[in-house]
Amino acid sequence: MMDINCLFFLSASAEGLAVGVGFGAIGKTPSATFESARNLAIGIGIQNFPEGLAVSLPLRGSGVSTWTAFWYGQLSGMVEPIAGLLGAVAVVLAEPLLPYALAFAAGAMVYVVVDDIIPEAQVSGNGRLASWTSILGFVVMMSLDVGLG
Repeated sequence: MMDINCLFFLSASAEGLAVGVGFGAIGKTPSATFESARNLAIGIGIQNFPEGLAVSLPLRGSGVSTWTAFWYGQLSGMVEPIAGLLGAVAVVLAEPLLPYALAFAAGAMVYVVVDDIIPEAQVSGNGRLASWTSILGFVVMMSLDVGLG
């Protein structure tokens, strides 16, 4: 259980870092706008609901009380605002780090999905559902990027 909690912590840190970098980069390049940073924050906010469930439901299934499982799910996302502030400060202080910070955030997200979530979905017989919801998530993010950007 601790292994997956560490992965979610890494994921939440990367998500917060990405949002902070997005907002910190506003005005520094033509593509870094408030709208693009807002869309990124909305997209990450949407995916935080199933991420919190992915932390809470296994805890509840292993006998942890409902409220304790709920609070662990909430705590898994608490690192995001801190990482967001660090990302914004990093962009303001060290603009050349922007591509590396975004690459780290993207790489951490891909690592979490490939290393833990996809294999777990295959083992429990939900491979098709995992594939379709991944496609749906991609369509939602692209719609946010094109429609709101």
